[in-house]
Amino acid sequence: MTPRQEKRVSTSPDTGGVVISIAPSGPRNARIDPETGLRKYTWQGVEYPSVTSLRSMAGMSFALHNWALSRVVTRATEDISGLNTILAEGGPDAIKEAKRWLRAAATEERDRAADLGTRAHDACASGKEPGEVAADVAPFVRQFRNWIDDEGIEIIAMEKQVWNLTLGYAGTFDLLCRRRDGKVYLVDLKTGKGTYPEHALQAVAYAMADFIGEDDVIDQTMTDLLMAVDGLSILHLVPTLKNKVIVGCDGWEEHILKSDRDLFSAFRGLLTFAKWLDSKPNIDAVTEDTRRGKA
Repeated sequence: MTPRQEKRVSTSPDTGGVVISIAPSGPRNARIDPETGLRKYTWQGVEYPSVTSLRSMAGMSFALHNWALSRVVTRATEDISGLNTILAEGGPDAIKEAKRWLRAAATEERDRAADLGTRAHDACASGKEPGEVAADVAPFVRQFRNWIDDEGIEIIAMEKQVWNLTLGYAGTFDLLCRRRDGKVYLVDLKTGKGTYPEHALQAVAYAMADFIGEDDVIDQTMTDLLMAVDGLSILHLVPTLKNKVIVGCDGWEEHILKSDRDLFSAFRGLLTFAKWLDSKPNIDAVTEDTRRGKA
């Protein structure tokens, strides 16, 4: 049972045989801020932070910070010849170029995985068959199809934009589907090396949106289905790793989430902190008076 069902008094609506489009819409009403890299959605002229950007707005996690730092250290110590070449042949900007080269190590592996993940998402959302996509994407599509067959999944919608104007956020969920037992689930698709507790916060944020819509128009049929969601899950298309690099996908795991009040409370805490921190660029924003002294 989702947190929404605890406060909902009406029963799940009957779709009445309505055919729901499953064509991916994509975040047409969104933009990525070139300065911060954060995504924001626009509804009737007002911008709202995306669900996936909130974690970044709240600051990098300790584990991710350590991982990024380790990438830089590894490059600096294991590719000394590359660093020396840049310093020797880089001319007057050699130091600047060396710093850029070292800094890039913090995100290169993540960016490669993100690119593959995006292409795998798009292929699955477009209903492609393994033979219709690139070789590195095909294993993910194959496992996605296997999940559908094994679990008796009926896809109702993919890649739909959700909005919570009350709390002030927006986003795009991956899947809305009906399971073999007739229950409707909102499913978040992951293709990275692992799944983490914070992924559950994304799923519950989508489920607790006010409505589904696009281009300033509410889709009432889809919104009614969102209000009737019975459960949440994370579908992990588990990648195959070789030397810590993703080289394929040989299985799937679906984590059925504990959809309780605590989960949404945790998301609201993240949302509050992220928006507060984003609105406070420096100490002056939280300072009433500043006193100074000098011995």
